[in-house]
Order: sequence, then C-alpha cells, then structure tokens
Amino acid sequence: MLKNLGIRLYGVAAKALTPVKNERGAQAIEYIGIAAVAVVLILALISAVGDKGGGIAGALVKKLEEFIGKLKIG
Repeated sequence: MLKNLGIRLYGVAAKALTPVKNERGAQAIEYIGIAAVAVVLILALISAVGDKGGGIAGALVKKLEEFIGKLKIG
C-alpha cells in the first residue's frame, strides 16, 4: 500500500514539475497585461493631475484626435 502511494505521489509530482507543452498565446496575454497596466497608470495620472496640470490632459486628447483624423484607412 505504501509503495502504491509513493508511486502515485511521484506521478503527481512529475506531472506538476514538467514544463507546459502548449504555450500558444502566452506572449499575447503578457502584452495585453502590460498594456492594461499602462492604461491604468495613465488614467491614474490624469485623474491625479486633473485641472491642475494646465490642461495637459486636454492638450493630449486634442493632439491624439488630430493624429487619428489624419490617418487614412483603406
């Protein structure tokens, strides 16, 4: 009985310690996580500065709107 338990525990440990064979999409998930953190940081910065920044947020939005308006799709 103890031998069977040892064999089962070895099998579970070996399975848990083997590297994952299918890692498709892992890098994309990492990039999405990094982008989400960046967005949260930017939003926190904008909300912290608010109107005290002399309209930095408004100027940034205006420049982004101008840039997007210049893009030609198609």
